[in-house]
Parts: sequence; C-alpha cells; structure tokens
Amino acid sequence: MTDMETRLREVSLAEPPLGFDPDDVVTKAAKRQRTRRATVATAVVTLGIAGAAVVALRPSPPPLAPPAATYLPPVIIVKPTPRNPLEQRTLDHLKEALPTVLAGARKILIGGFYSMGGELHPDELTVTLSFLDHEGAGHSLNLGLIGKLTVSRNMVPPAEVCAAPQESRCEKRPDGSTVVLSPRSAVHYRTDGTAVDVSDVGKVYPDDAPALGLPAGPGAAPFADGTAIDERQLIALVTDPGFVAQ
Repeated sequence: MTDMETRLREVSLAEPPLGFDPDDVVTKAAKRQRTRRATVATAVVTLGIAGAAVVALRPSPPPLAPPAATYLPPVIIVKPTPRNPLEQRTLDHLKEALPTVLAGARKILIGGFYSMGGELHPDELTVTLSFLDHEGAGHSLNLGLIGKLTVSRNMVPPAEVCAAPQESRCEKRPDGSTVVLSPRSAVHYRTDGTAVDVSDVGKVYPDDAPALGLPAGPGAAPFADGTAIDERQLIALVTDPGFVAQ
C-alpha cells in the first residue's frame, strides 16, 4: 500500500447534512401509527355502539293476544213435539241460534211451547228455554213471538212506553223498529206490527231441572247471580229475524 493510500484511509470524511433528525422521524412515525390504531379502534367501538343502539331501538313485536275462550258445542235437549208449522220453524231456528247467543252453555233445553189464547192473546206463542252455563249454574228464559192482534190488543204502543219515565230504555233501530230494554227483559216492536219478547225467569223450572241434571225440587235448582243473559244477548235474541210471529 502506498503512502498516499494510507493517508486517504486515515482521512475522516464529513457526512453531508440530512436536513432532519432521524431519531425525530422515527419517533413521529411511531406516534402516528399509535394514533391511527387508536382512531380505528374508536371507530370500531363507535360503530358497535351505534349498531347496538339500532337493535335496541327497533320496535319489538306486539304481544300475542290472549286466546279467545273456546267452548264445546252445547248439548241441545228438545222436550216438546211441534204441533204446527210455526212451532216447527221456531224450534229449528232455536237449535241454530242458541249455541251462538248462549256461547259457553253446557246444555240447552227447549222446554215447551204454549199459548194463552183467548181474546187478549190470540196469536202469541211462548217457548221456555233453560240452560246450564259454563260454570254449571242453571237459568231459564221465556221467548215470546207476539202476533199483530196480540200487540194491538194487549201491548202498550212503543211511543207511549218510551215516553213514560221508568227503568226501561228505548233504542230505535235502523229499520224504524224499536227495542225496549229493561233490567231483565227486552221487547222488539217490529215495523210489521208483530213483536218478540225475551224475559229472564231466573231459576230453572222444577219440571225441567232433571233434564239438565239439576235438583228437581222447587227452589232447589241453583242459578247464577244476576241476570241469565246480558243486554247484548237480549238484543241478539229479540232482533233475530229468524223468529217470526204469526
């Protein structure tokens, strides 16, 4: 090696200025990386919270309605033998209508047809109805089909009934007829001059009690407190067009 080469190796060349501090660059780069990671993590958490809020704010489905009460069809017991077309038609319609009006009844007894007749009741037919409700209590009703002659001779016109101060309440029907409601009865004055009457008798008649499985003694047949049927049922019976008077 020449003396010139030796001197050149011993020369310490100065590094050109970089214009920045490398350590500072590394420090700032690491800081930016940490900041970016924190930002991403915050965004993920924010999106997660927002998604949870959306799920939480989504309306819940409405609660299921309680199931409607369902009852077995009642046993229908027919006591009388129809004697004429009016009784037969009435009997047939009773068997069709009563299971709906008396929903929940265990047994329904169509007890008998009778007519008072005479000058005041020449065309009136009454049928006795008894039934066991879903709790096993007995009730009785009378349903009357009142013809024009009986209405005109033995019934107060609806206009006078409704004008008198009493417990009864009158309802005008869309067809122009009138229903008079009392605490234990209802009368439908029809536009053709006939009427239908339903009265709550209370206890089951002693003669009809055995057919329903109830004690037969007078006053021994159990019956529910209050009326046998409510106002809605009364109106349904008296306004049923299937019940036709003479």
